Amino acid sequence: MTAGDSSGLEAVALRTRVAEYLQAHHTMTLATLGAASDGATAGPGPGPGPGVAGPAPPLAIPHAASVFYAVDDRLRLVFLSKTSSLHGEHIGGSAPVAVTVAESYDEWEKIQGVQIWGQARLLKGAAKAGALALYISRFPFVRDIIKRPSMAELMRGVGVYRVEPERVAFTDNLTGVFGREVLDLRSGAAAGSPPGAGAEPVEKAAGNG
Repeated sequence: MTAGDSSGLEAVALRTRVAEYLQAHHTMTLATLGAASDGATAGPGPGPGPGVAGPAPPLAIPHAASVFYAVDDRLRLVFLSKTSSLHGEHIGGSAPVAVTVAESYDEWEKIQGVQIWGQARLLKGAAKAGALALYISRFPFVRDIIKRPSMAELMRGVGVYRVEPERVAFTDNLTGVFGREVLDLRSGAAAGSPPGAGAEPVEKAAGNG
């Protein structure tokens, strides 16, 4: 077995563990970055630059929200949210986001969790219909909510979003102190991987960062 074969097997095993963890949970914390809203205040930026008149542009502010999600077989996370929410405004049609999925653990040695970096997209057309079907299959009560006449206006302001992961980290203290592995879902080899090791190299990482 070559080093590339070993790396590929590790990637498949890690992807399976990540998928199982995501399927076993249903709430994620979604982190976005964008303009201030909802009374939030962003401080001034570094200034307009030498020789440029006018006030400094505001810095973007970070925002985090907890949302229910459904995961598909490509590790893409589907969620519903009002397009007028702060994270909805930050995403717009598409924007980079970060996600965490974890639970509360009483014992430090049992901590597990997933971190995801990728692109969130507001879906339209067939992609929206397919993603909504996946979401409803995970949360059947949503179908009843959508059918309520009293919810019709509210639902018109709800978007169907999908997080498309580019990089995933799985923290698993069951494997040792600060056990953490990183899976790169983008094409190309990650640092430390041999050339041609495949599109999903596994990177061993120390710490829970």
